[in-house]
Amino acid sequence: MSRKIEIKNQDINALLNIQSPVFPKYATQILNLANRNAQGTRPKIVGNMSELIQEFPGITIEEWKICGTFKNKHTL
Repeated sequence: MSRKIEIKNQDINALLNIQSPVFPKYATQILNLANRNAQGTRPKIVGNMSELIQEFPGITIEEWKICGTFKNKHTL
């Protein structure tokens, strides 16, 4: 049984101690166009993160950091 966890941008910003970026007008359209041209949302590109999230047994960000560090050391 999978459960859905939502993390708000405000929470991420607070944990990383950063402010939300402010982009100039039309930046969103340019980024979307560039991403579409690069085909950055294809399952081949995005699928890896989706699979990692499904495999992740933990709950906290600290557990995610430890799990990611462990996996990266063993896949290089």
